Amino acid sequence: MHRLRRQSELARASVDFFVALPAGRVAVAFAAALALAGGSRPDRLALVSTLVALALLVPVWHRSAVTATDEWAAAVRALVDTGRKPLAASLGLALPQTLAAERDMWTMVSRLSRIPYHERAAALDRYRAEPATEPV
Repeated sequence: MHRLRRQSELARASVDFFVALPAGRVAVAFAAALALAGGSRPDRLALVSTLVALALLVPVWHRSAVTATDEWAAAVRALVDTGRKPLAASLGLALPQTLAAERDMWTMVSRLSRIPYHERAAALDRYRAEPATEPV
């Protein structure tokens, strides 16, 4: 579980980096465009090449951000999947056999905070775990 949490944190850091990277480069491109608009300059070639390079790198950064987001999503899904059974057990519930029934169960659990004493909350009883009996 710790390894999955660490993997999720690293994947999020990658997403943050690749999302923030273009923002900084847009500021550099804007400054270069302003300098070019200022008239004839001896460093015109450097400014134009900066703008071209930044424009060519935008698709690379976008693809990197998408890939990092996919990795982050996979890490979060793995973290959620490994935590399902312990969470259900801590709530006194048993995981059902089918995915559809499990979705129904988690939907009901998530609604308990809004309607804790509603009659529909009783539908969660079918997912309650059998109490552990100790031998006498």
